[in-house]
Formats: sequence, structure tokens, C-alpha cells
Amino acid sequence: MTNPTCFYLHLLMLSIVLHVLFVNQNIATAISNNDEVSLIRNSCDGTHYLGTCLSVLEADSRSKSATDLKSLTRISMDIVCEEAIGLKSLFTAAEKNITDPNLIKNVKKCIEVSDYCNYRIKTFGIPDFEEGNYRFANISAKDCVDCATDCSFTGIKLFNKEIVTLHDFSADVQDFINMLQN
Repeated sequence: MTNPTCFYLHLLMLSIVLHVLFVNQNIATAISNNDEVSLIRNSCDGTHYLGTCLSVLEADSRSKSATDLKSLTRISMDIVCEEAIGLKSLFTAAEKNITDPNLIKNVKKCIEVSDYCNYRIKTFGIPDFEEGNYRFANISAKDCVDCATDCSFTGIKLFNKEIVTLHDFSADVQDFINMLQN
């Protein structure tokens, strides 16, 4: 006859082993997630617009897969393009309902500069970045800062939050590129 204490002892040992395995797996996952957040937070700490940098990157799932500042910067350049495309879409949709000639002129200006920002990053900024020409990639990011500024200078009040985000995050991308150069 089998000793019942031995039977329960084996079950106890098995449950302890399983518990340790699951706890260690959760700890490893937590550390991995903290490393992802640390990369974003540490990188954003060196930017001019910390709040914008954190909110944009933490909201984008691709940035959580970045392994270093270089990959995070490359992802950020894609995000700038997407922000510019989104802003252009907003203004294009709004343009259809506007009758004031001055406002139409300002909306067209914002459409034009949003399109130019996207063009500069995609056509020059990203290829220059991938070739290691950080100085030229930085110029393309600066073009997006200037484009957002130009849109703001029209005095337009539409989509101000999105314009500010494009401006600030483009400046943060410049900061990332500068960090890579140093």
C-alpha cells in the first residue's frame, strides 16, 4: 500500500515547481515590457517635447518592438509620415464644407505643407537615414517642423492639436537623429 503522505508530497512539489515556472515567466515578461518602455522613456527624455514623444510612441505598437534608438527613430519617421497624411486628410475633408475664401486658402496651405512633409520624409529623410546620412535625414525632419509651423502661421484654428503634434513629434525625431549623431 502506498503512503498517502508521499503522494501529497509529490503533488506539493509539482505545484511548487509549476508556480516557480509561471512566476518566473511573468517576471521575465514584466522585465521585457519594462525594457520596451524604458527605451521609449529614455529616448524621449532627450527630446524637447517629452509629453508628445511619450504619448505618440506609447500609443504605437511598432515602437514597443524597437530594440535601440536607431530602430525607434526609424519607426518614428514612419509615424511622422502617417501624422502628415492624417492631417492632410482632415483638411481635405474639411475643405469640402468651407465657403469662406480666406479659410479655403489657409486650408489649402495646410494641405500643401502636410503633403510636402510626407514627401520629404519618404523621399529623402528615410532613405538618407537608412544610408546613415543623419545630417540630411535631420533636414527632412526639420522640413516637417517648418511645415507644421507654416500651417499654424495661417492662423487656422482647425485641427490645432494635430498640427501641434506633427510639429512637436517632428522636432522629437530631429532630437533622436541628433542623439544618434553624437
